[in-house]
Amino acid sequence: MAFLGISLLIVLWLVWNITLVGYRDSATVSITPNVDDVFDARCLPIILEHDEVVEGAIIMVHGFPSTPYTYEEASRIAHEAGYDVFVPLLPGFGTDVKDLAHTTYAQWYGYLREYYLEKRNHYPRLYVIGTSMGGAMTLDLAQEFSQTDYAPDAVVTIAAPIYLNNLREGFIMSPLSYFARTFALFMTTLSASVFHGKEEPNDGDENWIGYKGQFPRAGLSFLGALKRIRRSLGNITVPILSIHDTQDETIHFRNQELILSKVASARKERITTSMEATHTRHILLMYPSVREELMRQILAFLHNTSTLSNSRQESKE
Repeated sequence: MAFLGISLLIVLWLVWNITLVGYRDSATVSITPNVDDVFDARCLPIILEHDEVVEGAIIMVHGFPSTPYTYEEASRIAHEAGYDVFVPLLPGFGTDVKDLAHTTYAQWYGYLREYYLEKRNHYPRLYVIGTSMGGAMTLDLAQEFSQTDYAPDAVVTIAAPIYLNNLREGFIMSPLSYFARTFALFMTTLSASVFHGKEEPNDGDENWIGYKGQFPRAGLSFLGALKRIRRSLGNITVPILSIHDTQDETIHFRNQELILSKVASARKERITTSMEATHTRHILLMYPSVREELMRQILAFLHNTSTLSNSRQESKE
């Protein structure tokens, strides 16, 4: 009898951890990034605006636990192509590990949402590009605002997750995340520190700056958000381009197909890379070996989307 009771408790504990049943973010109050307290000047938001008024702008969204610097070169390429470009620093990131430890996805997304709406009201054409968690947040914006007056004109996701682990699809990229809910009861960080990049060149990977270590509570918050985002993918109707490397070591490549199979967009395209590299093949726009070609294809996608939209508008008139 005691054995059965213990077995039942273990099963309930596993279900509680894995399914995240009943999980809600504990902190939802609006916050803004502490840009005056960044640990490295490269963590600052990137804002590239033209002197003259332009119709199109791009928001680029960084990942977890990254910073805007991942888009340093990509933002320049987009700006030279005629767009105003904005790469916000999400609150909790790029300053001190304690700042991230006590924030939640609801607060990161809340800030991005307001940032997006401000730009949406300013530009006739607005696009969003997101990498990793930034890609998931881009999907979140798309599902919330599709079929509204605030819909993005198109979105681009790069190595975006809707699952970290999926036994049905045959991948487990982060085994410990199954127990993040338990870890989060006892710790906010584990071996966390700021990271200024590496000295040894490695296809641009050495330029990644952000936080290192584990963030159980913040990570749990992100896992909870992914559960909601993947349930809402069918709301997305805006044009979408998904980019992923087949050997991504952080977010499994199967996420690309899972996302595109669930969104309701009439126009959905994909780009796959198969890099031969010693880095994680994850933050693709950081890597010079693929960045120029990927940006060429991204900008072509955005241009074609704009052309098709203008054609439809003219036909209606």
